[in-house]
Amino acid sequence: MFCVNTNLSMTHFRRCCYCDSLIIFGPMFSGKTTELIRRLKRYEVANHKCLIIKYAKDLRYESKCGEGVATHDHQSRAAVAATALSSITHLANNCSVIGIDEGQFFPDVVEFSEAMANAGKIVVVAALDGTYQRSGFGNFLNLVPLAENVVKLTAVCMHCYGEAAFTQRLGSETEVELIGGSEKYMAVCRECYRKFSEANNESLAEDCCHGNRVSSPFHQLHQRPNNKSPLKVNNSPTKHLTVQVNRILFLDKENL
Repeated sequence: MFCVNTNLSMTHFRRCCYCDSLIIFGPMFSGKTTELIRRLKRYEVANHKCLIIKYAKDLRYESKCGEGVATHDHQSRAAVAATALSSITHLANNCSVIGIDEGQFFPDVVEFSEAMANAGKIVVVAALDGTYQRSGFGNFLNLVPLAENVVKLTAVCMHCYGEAAFTQRLGSETEVELIGGSEKYMAVCRECYRKFSEANNESLAEDCCHGNRVSSPFHQLHQRPNNKSPLKVNNSPTKHLTVQVNRILFLDKENL
């Protein structure tokens, strides 16, 4: 149950001329948090009072960026931490624009977002649309038919540099909520997701780990094991550099 200050909200509604609910979703490393911050900065320029809410259990960048919400490249912004959105309704009542980062982790994100939008506020939610198994994340997707606008971002596939719409987990953990960065996840396209999903955990660990530490594909590309075949250059007119590393073909990003 959300207690909304309707008098304040209607004042904001008349000022804004509209209320709106926007969902920004996509795989890991697609720029969801960056886009969330950009949109709220835009509203702040117009003198809106904005509130950003982050998931309290996400502590990935606290040592470098403090307690605010942060992007993978360490751009940060002040935010209020919570594990349930209902606990900060009193703060949201005093704002006209509300941004929610990592929305998939909040169990009450659908009810909260709908209540705030109905009260005349602008709500922007950034979230993963699917798990590493490409299934829905909690009840978050129930928010899609309730939103005025939905934006799906893509990342760059960390295997072939194509368009990446999915998230691949590194390692053998099976729990759905496992917070991490590039040490635990990679953005992948459909074909690369299929190839890695067919591999068993043992071969995946052998292909993706450097010693006992999981490394990124870029780390593997530049530090190939000695038993791999030497670097071969394709002399075709396209001048693409093709490298066979761990059974995955990488195209030189600079020549694409």
